Amino acid sequence: MRWLLYLVFICLIAAILPALLVRGYEPAGRDQVQVRLFREDVSRLVELDLEEYVAGVVAAEMPAVFHLEALKAQAVAARTYALRAVRTQVSGVHLTSSFQRDQAWSSPEELREKWGAAAFQIYWSRIRMAVRSTRGEVLTYRGELIFPAYHSTSGGRTESSENYWSALHPYLRSTPSPYEEHSPHYRTEQDLPWEEIIRSLGLEAGTQTIQILQRYPSGRVQTVAVGGQVFTGREVREALGLRSNWFDASVMGSCIRFSIRGNGHGVGMSQYGADGMARQGYNYREILAHYYQGTRLIRTY
Repeated sequence: MRWLLYLVFICLIAAILPALLVRGYEPAGRDQVQVRLFREDVSRLVELDLEEYVAGVVAAEMPAVFHLEALKAQAVAARTYALRAVRTQVSGVHLTSSFQRDQAWSSPEELREKWGAAAFQIYWSRIRMAVRSTRGEVLTYRGELIFPAYHSTSGGRTESSENYWSALHPYLRSTPSPYEEHSPHYRTEQDLPWEEIIRSLGLEAGTQTIQILQRYPSGRVQTVAVGGQVFTGREVREALGLRSNWFDASVMGSCIRFSIRGNGHGVGMSQYGADGMARQGYNYREILAHYYQGTRLIRTY
């Protein structure tokens, strides 16, 4: 008889566990902060609890296999970004699910399909744990929510904000980013034919010269001359689809070989750097303090 009761109990757990995992992060009731999110995948505006939104961002923006302390750091950055948007955009859409405009975001249904049912339960549980353990925590600088820029891989050193964007944020300073070597994007190469480069940069046919003119202290390209025209490193990166603007360029016959360090704009927290620091024993507070200098971690609710 006892074994039958055990069997019934196990069956009940198996039946309700997936629903509990999908349901959310808090007990019954609505969180006091609501996010109006335009879901690009279904072209529809939805309203989510902030913590529910944060979990979807962590799942979309950072590999779920990363160290738990790195996932926590990502949760704080995502929450800070979202709350900043909610407070500045008082009406209409707060955020979209597009990484090109805001932060990437995925629904539990999308993630289950992407990961598979078995892996979903494991990964989703880890993400929920990271979100719950940092609930309400955000980063501020001089009492204001920061712009918590982050990227995949810095290549060994992050960049100061004004060297990629026009805005100078005192907490987004170039800083060493150790322990990133496990990133598949730490050092990569990309060969592009001259025809594609000429077309992408709007140059005249016959151009076959490239010279890096200036670099920022971080090593990233500040200006580069291609066919006698001067571009910023960011302009070349975005026009040619390079992983970052930290590159060397070598003429290889009819192609240019770009030797690239890192992946992304390089400003703020390196996600692979955060994972590497966590695996070296740093906690999420220390990771955030390293990448967002001079900031304070506070709990808003």
